[in-house]
Amino acid sequence: MEKLAWTEKEIVLWFSGYYNGKRNNTIVEPEAVKKNEEKLNHYCYEHRDTTVMDAVKNVLGWDK
Repeated sequence: MEKLAWTEKEIVLWFSGYYNGKRNNTIVEPEAVKKNEEKLNHYCYEHRDTTVMDAVKNVLGWDK
């Protein structure tokens, strides 16, 4: 059975791994993940028409 929905934490963890991997950073900081999850959750609630990818870029600035 395929998973149909991801939690905010799973999304943040995936993007964190992706963008940190691009920077050759293999360290996961649990407190940073929690803070980023809260920021992303709040932003997505306020900007419901924004894609997840754009929300991650806008809120967390990981594409820079």
